[in-house]
Amino acid sequence: MILLLAVGFIPATCLAYLNKIIIAGFNGLSDAFKRLDFRNAVHDIRRFNYIVKLLEMLMTQKLAMLSGCAQRVLFSMLEEVAHHVCTSQQNIHTLHRLLQQVRNTLDHACWGWPLGSSLLWERHLRHINRILAIANHIHIREPRDDMFPKLADLPEECIREVLLRLSDHKDLENSSKAYSVMQRLVDEQRIWRELCQFHFTQQQMQFVMEGDLAGCKDWQRIYHKLRRSFGLKEEYAEIIQLCRNCRCLFWKSFGHPCIADQDPEFQEKLEDVDKDSLHVPIPPQAFLKFFSL
Repeated sequence: MILLLAVGFIPATCLAYLNKIIIAGFNGLSDAFKRLDFRNAVHDIRRFNYIVKLLEMLMTQKLAMLSGCAQRVLFSMLEEVAHHVCTSQQNIHTLHRLLQQVRNTLDHACWGWPLGSSLLWERHLRHINRILAIANHIHIREPRDDMFPKLADLPEECIREVLLRLSDHKDLENSSKAYSVMQRLVDEQRIWRELCQFHFTQQQMQFVMEGDLAGCKDWQRIYHKLRRSFGLKEEYAEIIQLCRNCRCLFWKSFGHPCIADQDPEFQEKLEDVDKDSLHVPIPPQAFLKFFSL
């Protein structure tokens, strides 16, 4: 079993690193969330998707396995997501998806399971009601008339480049409903071909294109067949990492106080070692396994 212990780290040049580090010790999931500063990480565009994926997995698969303390932290993080979405006017669909998962969980809940005691249940309901109130008051602010350029003013080539950088087919489909030029561009084969190349390997594409869809030239159809067969690749701008030297979990952008940096003999042993290989990316599924979830 992997246990965790908090480490305070205050760099001489910046105080923002405080309490964002955990290493082997005796802390549970709720402590890990606090010491890795997950609640504030929601407001970081680089870490947002990683946090949301963790929330989705915990809400849909692991809620019954969490302690009461971990459940409270979980709902606090969900409320923080709602505040962030309301303020930033971004990822509204993500918030609605999370709330739908919460509703599905509550529909299958009874007293004492999976949300715990009646007092804990009441606290969860208060949290959920606050989150729903926030979600219901989100209104997209239209740009002022004097703001330029607007989407309709951009050249078609620029709009195409924007679409080519979207990695979610749902975003493409929603974009096509927003603007007639986008609708025409989304129908282009190049958009879906590059989406296939982003998410799937050449072997996976070859398997589908030589199988059920042999001779098919519709890349949108090929993409959806690949998606159903293999699932989509998960990409995160920022991810938790594990240090092989000190068993410390940390955010890549923040770094961590490694024992190797303080031991000259240890540093000497690592002279010929690729430093990047010492830090292992930990996707959300692997992160939860540290806590037997």
